[in-house]
Order: sequence, then C-alpha cells, then structure tokens
Amino acid sequence: MEFKEYLMRKHELKVGERKIKEISVQQYINRLENMRRDGIYNEEKHIDNILEKKIHEHYRDWKTYLKTIEHYLSSKNY
Repeated sequence: MEFKEYLMRKHELKVGERKIKEISVQQYINRLENMRRDGIYNEEKHIDNILEKKIHEHYRDWKTYLKTIEHYLSSKNY
C-alpha cells in the first residue's frame, strides 16, 4: 500500500488509531522525503540506534520524525 493511502486509511486498518487530516498526511510525506533527501533515511527495514541517533541530531522535533518512519514501515506491511 502506498504511504499516502496508508496514512489516510490507518484508522480503518488499526484499532484505536485516529483519522489523519489531509494537511497532516502531506506533512508526513514531506518529512519522509526530507529525510531521504538529506540522507538520513535510506529505506532501512527497522529503526535502529544509528538511525534514531541521526534523526535526534538533525531534527529538533525528532519524535515526530521517528513516528513518520514508524508509520512508513507499517505501511509496507499492508
């Protein structure tokens, strides 16, 4: 499933998830693209200490970027 579609439907796919607004979906997509462009995220299959450290050092709001990757990896399972 494409990342955008997953974000728009994750509230239907997982119990307890909230619906995400269109603007928030675009923000997740932008964050992922920025991490790819900056060489921080390179399609790793899981979040390890090295990836977490790179995100933490590069972004002030690092938890949001980790959450973005978590959602992206979850989208790969659908």
